Amino acid sequence: MQTQISVKAALFALSSAVLFSCQKAENAENPNAIENVNGFISSLPSVEQITPFAERLVTSASSRPASMFAKRLAVSGEGEQYEQAKQFEEQLLFSDDQEIFYPGALVKARTVVDGSYLPIAAPRKPITLSVSLQGKQGTNPSITIDNPKLSTVRTAISGLLEKDFQLPPANISYSYEEVHDEQHLKIALGGSYNGTATQVSASTGFKYDKEKTRFLVKIQQVFYTVDLDIPAKASDFFSEDFDYRTAFGDVKPVYISSIKMGRVLLLGIETSLSKKEAEAKINASIMNKTFDANAEVAYSDLQKSSKITGRVLGGNARLGGEAITSIEQIKKFVTEGAAYDKDNPGIAIAYKLRELGTNETFRTVIYSKYFKKFDTGRISFDLVIKDNLQTIAGQSANTGRGFLRRLNKKNILSENQFFFNNGGTTINIPAYEKGEELSIEFRRNGEDNIIFKLPSSETLLKTLEPLQEGQHLYDIDKNGLVLKDKDEKYILRIGLHNPKSE
Repeated sequence: MQTQISVKAALFALSSAVLFSCQKAENAENPNAIENVNGFISSLPSVEQITPFAERLVTSASSRPASMFAKRLAVSGEGEQYEQAKQFEEQLLFSDDQEIFYPGALVKARTVVDGSYLPIAAPRKPITLSVSLQGKQGTNPSITIDNPKLSTVRTAISGLLEKDFQLPPANISYSYEEVHDEQHLKIALGGSYNGTATQVSASTGFKYDKEKTRFLVKIQQVFYTVDLDIPAKASDFFSEDFDYRTAFGDVKPVYISSIKMGRVLLLGIETSLSKKEAEAKINASIMNKTFDANAEVAYSDLQKSSKITGRVLGGNARLGGEAITSIEQIKKFVTEGAAYDKDNPGIAIAYKLRELGTNETFRTVIYSKYFKKFDTGRISFDLVIKDNLQTIAGQSANTGRGFLRRLNKKNILSENQFFFNNGGTTINIPAYEKGEELSIEFRRNGEDNIIFKLPSSETLLKTLEPLQEGQHLYDIDKNGLVLKDKDEKYILRIGLHNPKSE
């Protein structure tokens, strides 16, 4: 009897080994066997992206190949070409075209980088989603979805939202960005999807060939998030063999791991005001968030010199269908329907991506090369001159009599003598504009006259742009601006204080 048992055990072990060997051989012969997908994914590199960098002036050394970019639009006015590569962990989705964007959706990584977002179709295992809404006692905020795809995920989320959840207020954020041209729009938006850029471009109606300043204001109300349970390994996503080598390509794919649901208001502002003037009005009205009488006055002032076009995406049908132009409508957007309920469910307005296999957050780098204009109007400031004339070698020099010279656009020269009091003097320079020239001349008896030319108004306006309110262009107490005379024999340190663009 013992012998019979031993023989049966041996036969069972032998058959199991043979079967396992056959399966291994079959898998080796089938390159698309699902058991091999983890190894294949591990062998793939991450998609290559440009290294992020801050905004910089385009030079022959820094510029990427021109063939990689659309032709730059012709823009009137003074300006220079800049480039920037900005990294985003979360991206705005402002588009009616949303069939690609649901938790668990697989996307080819290269198409995320180029903005086309091509989905990957594959036989899928069940996934589990949960919402960030707080359920009342006994309410399960999660659901498992068999055969996940757009239709089944939508149905499951709709069913999940029928449960008894508490109704929290929306998480509201306000922001705005200047938009320099069409190429800069994706960075200003914070969204790489081509559909988002196309829809926003159509909604704002910006005309980049006009001498205007443009801003994009975003008010985002997040009701809740829908989040995917992260797969322990890549094969947890797939239910059977398929041609994943072709589907994935030569880099690791990505998947949508989280969706923010809510609504968003985008306002396109195209104005004849200077950047600083427009920003002051935007901050005093929309970004004020109180929408009080002062905000209404600031918005009215902004509207007089601007074209303002807005659209709501998400929320209930009445608000979502309105064109937003007035501050009353903006206030109504913020105060009415600012929380989730069954009549105001929200739509996908932002999303996060992860890399399949590593589950690391996929941070999309958006590159843009754009034409950045600067104010070409007028600038007023206080010119501070110290009695600190020196030779290039650093020796003190005689100033003689000092004159401020101003050559206007009609080539008419005016000059005013100035005198030092306690080692310095301050001269107010009003409405310095393009085409004018300012210079400081020292006339010295028995010695050569010395002339220092000040920067042009365009250069000063360009320097003024990034400064905060109250900052000096060049602070005399912090080294100031060092000028060289036209013969480069002398230097003079001056200050340009209290600048104001007009």
